[in-house]
Amino acid sequence: MGFISQIFNPPKPPAAPDYAGAATAQGAANVETARLEGRMNRPDVFTPYDQTVVTELPKDRFQMDYTLRPEYESQRQKQAAIGGQYLDVAGQRLGELPSGQFDLGALPTFQGAVDRTGFTPLASTDNLTDYANRSEKAYYDRAFSRIQPGQQMEKTSLHTDLINSGLPVGSTAYNDAMSRLEMTHADQLSGLAQSSIAEGQRMRQGLAGEAQSMRQSQLAEASMIREMQNQARAQAMADALLQRRLPMEELATLTGSPSVGSAGLGTATTGLNVPGTSIAPPPIMQGAMAQGTDAANRYANQVAGYSSGMNALGNLVGLGMSL
Repeated sequence: MGFISQIFNPPKPPAAPDYAGAATAQGAANVETARLEGRMNRPDVFTPYDQTVVTELPKDRFQMDYTLRPEYESQRQKQAAIGGQYLDVAGQRLGELPSGQFDLGALPTFQGAVDRTGFTPLASTDNLTDYANRSEKAYYDRAFSRIQPGQQMEKTSLHTDLINSGLPVGSTAYNDAMSRLEMTHADQLSGLAQSSIAEGQRMRQGLAGEAQSMRQSQLAEASMIREMQNQARAQAMADALLQRRLPMEELATLTGSPSVGSAGLGTATTGLNVPGTSIAPPPIMQGAMAQGTDAANRYANQVAGYSSGMNALGNLVGLGMSL
């Protein structure tokens, strides 16, 4: 009878799991787990230097009170007093800070190009040519004044010798001898003229070189003076900037008073410095999903058994009809 009743009563599918309820329960469990984990990760901490006490507040808030041990609290108060004195001095020095724009006009003028005022003027081409001509003429006249008496004496002596030799003035031999002497004298004067020209050019080059050397010396001296003036200007600017910057640096030092915690007070500790504790929330959603999967598997097995029974019954009916 049980078998027959099962044939005519197929299995019913299981009710669907309440996934929405499981999700709600999972969210609530997550929140509570987070709260518990937060409380466990905020312990009261006590060290030889300080202590941190945690107080729970409404709406998942908390308060952490950090206090020093009495002996270190005394040091903190002394340091705070020193810091207050620093700030008092800083307030007094505040009026010393420069408020105006930095004035470059008070500095020595920057020297750019070299000042050529007072330089020895360079000789022009006309000046050099005139100097060469005068030098040439002076050289020629000086040498000619020494040569001319000698040439005149040679001419007189040759004239006397020719007359004494029986060669009258105007004779061919006389004229030839005198012509040769005059040619010799002309060659001497021509050589003197060439020497005079060379001397004039030498004096010209010497004057040009001397003027150039003088100009270079003056330029070097003027450049050195300009460099010294610019260095003096740079030093004056550095000094002015230092005087402007020093009050600011002193004020920055005064306002940066000593900090508490570094002068033998140790390192401030809080509950957040301790190793954290992690808690996993209960797997409510995973359990609901696993329960649904198990029910679906059971229903599938029941449907499979029902189908097998129906197939067996069909086979028996067919066999009876054949007999």
